[in-house]
Amino acid sequence: MRWAEIAFNGFNWIKSHRIARLGASAVAFSIALAALTGCESKGWLDPTQVGRWRQEALLLPILPDLMNYSGVDEPEPSFLNATDVRQMDLQVEGSDYRIGKGDLISVSITDLAGPGIETVKTARVSETGQISLPLVETVPAEGRTEAELEKAIVGKYKDANIIQNAQVSATVSEARARTFSIIGSVQSPGQYAILQSDFRMLDALVVSRDVTVPNVEWVYVIRRLDSEPKSAATGGKTTQPGAPADDLAPRSEAPSRGMRVARTPGRLVLLQAGGDPDVAPASGNGTGQTPPTTAPAPEGRFITVEGQTIAVGGDEAAPDETDMTAAAATTAPATQGFEFNEPKTPTDTRIIRIPLTALKNGDLRYNIVVRPKDLIVVPPPIIGEYYMAGNVGSPGVYSLSNRRITLKQAIVSARMLGPLAIPQRTEIIRRIGTDKEVFVRVDLEKIWDGKQPDLFLKPDDIVNVGTNMFAPFIAAVRGAFRFTYGFGFLYDRNFAYDRNGNLL
Repeated sequence: MRWAEIAFNGFNWIKSHRIARLGASAVAFSIALAALTGCESKGWLDPTQVGRWRQEALLLPILPDLMNYSGVDEPEPSFLNATDVRQMDLQVEGSDYRIGKGDLISVSITDLAGPGIETVKTARVSETGQISLPLVETVPAEGRTEAELEKAIVGKYKDANIIQNAQVSATVSEARARTFSIIGSVQSPGQYAILQSDFRMLDALVVSRDVTVPNVEWVYVIRRLDSEPKSAATGGKTTQPGAPADDLAPRSEAPSRGMRVARTPGRLVLLQAGGDPDVAPASGNGTGQTPPTTAPAPEGRFITVEGQTIAVGGDEAAPDETDMTAAAATTAPATQGFEFNEPKTPTDTRIIRIPLTALKNGDLRYNIVVRPKDLIVVPPPIIGEYYMAGNVGSPGVYSLSNRRITLKQAIVSARMLGPLAIPQRTEIIRRIGTDKEVFVRVDLEKIWDGKQPDLFLKPDDIVNVGTNMFAPFIAAVRGAFRFTYGFGFLYDRNFAYDRNGNLL
């Protein structure tokens, strides 16, 4: 029995050394795999673990489109030319109401039909701003107050030698020129009367019975410039669209919807809508110079994919990128007497952007005065789905309704990355218009690490998380080692031998 025990112990010693050599080989094999993959991830043994995990805070914008990743222009968002609230939008006009087109006027005239007899005429202001009265020609009414209209009617009868000193009373029965309209996601859209001079945005929401959907971010007011009050700072003239706001205008805390981020080697460029680039130097060249601006390609004719210009408008060959405009003019078909002129943006209106959540939370800087003929637009919510595919925990279709979902949130909703996922090989397929789509590769690890900004997903987006040829081997090595509580360490059964010396 003694020799049998010695032989059995020796066999176990040999087997343990063979397992140790096999474990060392596995470790060496995993190191080789890490070298082959280029150590792209911070956790090369488990590249699916992504994050920043640093103590210092980092502020980055969230991109509204893929322009900075692909270079392909997407359809512009709604109300692109909207401006923030200005101080004059909060000013109340205390002047008397001035009659407008379509108003219903009730005029009372004494002694017209006979001594002491009162004649009442109800007339609606015509499109030319006139009202008709008995025995006289039309009287201009548009732009006048009730008192001014009464004086004009008295003078009209006096000039006609009908009544030398008529007693006239004019009253606006229906003030259509003092109305506003509200459309979109509200309980009762329609046209409403402005009941008082200090009628504000919250009053308009109360009249229309509030919004019908949650998570409405912005409310827009389309306003005619002739409805704005005269500003002493502008010399009695209204501010034109795009002009800088006055110094007392409240600053909107919400980020601009036109913000874009352009990443160049060693630099991070933040582009504001309607403003100059705000260049933030990063680790790199540190020259402090703004990158040159390139002219955009003609819309709907060429796109750039992986550095190559591709004609999408039916042209046989793509022109040189340095003379894109001239090439587009050369390849344009003949109009043969017909020319389509694109409608121009109206210059007599202004669009005001109001953050609804901040207003409802009590920030009265955005409770602007509603002016006559204002059109309030409450945009409908985002409706649609996005799709998660590839190496994620739960691929499938996810709802995008009533929410703005970022790429990181979509990964979390899909139960994070799968065991074979390579974060650097993530692809977003986005529909452009109605009959095009663009494929864009993004780096999830850099997005989670804060080196690149996150972006909002849109309806019909497909997020596909890819892998590579080394991921299965890394996952096999990663799953071969198990730690137990205490100081225990086990190999996987796939790397063990049975009592007969056969590999399990």
